[in-house]
Amino acid sequence: ATGTATALEVVVLGKGGLPATGVAAVSLNVTVTEGENPAAGGGYVTVFPCGVRPDASNLNFVAGQTVPNAVIAPVSATGKVCFYVYGTAHLLADVSGYFPTGSEFKSLTPARLLDTRSSSKVGSASGAADAFELSVLGKGGLPATGLGAVALNVTVAEGENPNVGGGFVTVYPCGTRPDASNVNFVAGQTV
Repeated sequence: ATGTATALEVVVLGKGGLPATGVAAVSLNVTVTEGENPAAGGGYVTVFPCGVRPDASNLNFVAGQTVPNAVIAPVSATGKVCFYVYGTAHLLADVSGYFPTGSEFKSLTPARLLDTRSSSKVGSASGAADAFELSVLGKGGLPATGLGAVALNVTVAEGENPNVGGGFVTVYPCGTRPDASNVNFVAGQTV
């Protein structure tokens, strides 16, 4: 809570489906839960390839909040990613992909691919709803073929709580849903 804690070092290579070598960066969904405020201001998490911590945050939180964010983090030469927390919190990190050494990320001007606010809400309070399927090929500047993955900013608006606990959204390549979340929310929250 004083800002003097050391970063948590996590070896990522060879874990969660990642290869043991040849990884330049990982795509993570990092979640803070049961966060407690630091001595001054709100809390934050910085995810970085260990070594010198950058003057940046990847997600911010207030006491008691559960909040996730997608992070693309370089991997250190020793296969580690570091997590620095200002404040105190439990952390979850779900890996969703990686950039092989020597590959490059292609950026686009952000373009909205989905907005359900003019129709019915998706999901269900019981958790029994089918997944909402979205075709992304050839949309928003994406090519019609040759994609292995896309980087998306997913926002929940006008969320309603499920029967138990807070709500969450999992974004995945259809098929079997993984045991992970990309966005967590409480009723009425836009996140």
